[in-house]
Amino acid sequence: MIQSPRSLKNKTFLITGGAGFIGSHVADAIIDRGGRVVIVDNLTTGRKENVPAKAHFHKLNIADGKRLDALVKKYRPDYIYHFAYYVIVPKSIQDPLLDMDCFEGSLNVITAARKYGVKKIIFSSSGFVYGNTPDLPIKESAPHQPVSPYAITKSAIEGYLSFYKKNFGLDFAIFRNAAVYGPRQITGAMAAYIRDLKADKPSEFYGLKTRDYVYIDDVVNANLLALSIPASYPDPIFNLGAGIETNLVDLYRMLAKILNKKAHAVRRPDRPGEQGRYYLDVSKARRELGWKPATSLEEGLRKTLEYWKMI
Repeated sequence: MIQSPRSLKNKTFLITGGAGFIGSHVADAIIDRGGRVVIVDNLTTGRKENVPAKAHFHKLNIADGKRLDALVKKYRPDYIYHFAYYVIVPKSIQDPLLDMDCFEGSLNVITAARKYGVKKIIFSSSGFVYGNTPDLPIKESAPHQPVSPYAITKSAIEGYLSFYKKNFGLDFAIFRNAAVYGPRQITGAMAAYIRDLKADKPSEFYGLKTRDYVYIDDVVNANLLALSIPASYPDPIFNLGAGIETNLVDLYRMLAKILNKKAHAVRRPDRPGEQGRYYLDVSKARRELGWKPATSLEEGLRKTLEYWKMI
């Protein structure tokens, strides 16, 4: 059974997007275990206040290949966690070029990792790479059928990581995340619902959608386990989710109930390029990593609302 390392002393980690939601939580966990953390973030959606005091912070767009190369050369990280991505999917559907910085930047990260002997890249991918498949819950073996520019580029970077491992020996682990939520999250549908409820405003729902919600602490635990996956492991790609399908309107009503607020859901026609129903089969992560989602949705929502100072 794989176990996450208890101590990361004398190890250096570069975290792209480390001022963002998932990246900052992973940075905290690494520092708690004695690791040295270097954070790269352009602060488009990340926030400086999320950066741990003990981290080395560099405001940088990873699409700036020369500056990123110099940074990796300077710190020579043992591991790279790659979270930096443009996460506002509806906007990138309207303007797909918004994802190009992330795509080019991801290739810069991979290239620098190979050049300077990084042991492993851990990449935060998405369950959206599967698209609107009718085969639910979705296994890792399902074909990629992405329906948005965001998911298309995530799928492409997965392909590049496989190419670099096969041809150059650069090790990697990939997590296809479901809808991650929790403290510090400021983008996405759940954060919008919370803001609307706080302001006593209605929330809009486009079409009929479901998601699989996984709490941030569970995702952090999986990312730490990734450090112990041997380089010889043949297919280090794992779904991370609760394995439970939740309707977005039902989620909104759960939030309203916890807050003792009146739910006011406004239905809108579906929009192009968006994911419909989906939830993930997480049996591979359970079996191979010994990982499991430990936080129930209600418990996670309460912790999230406490962060928003609403309960």
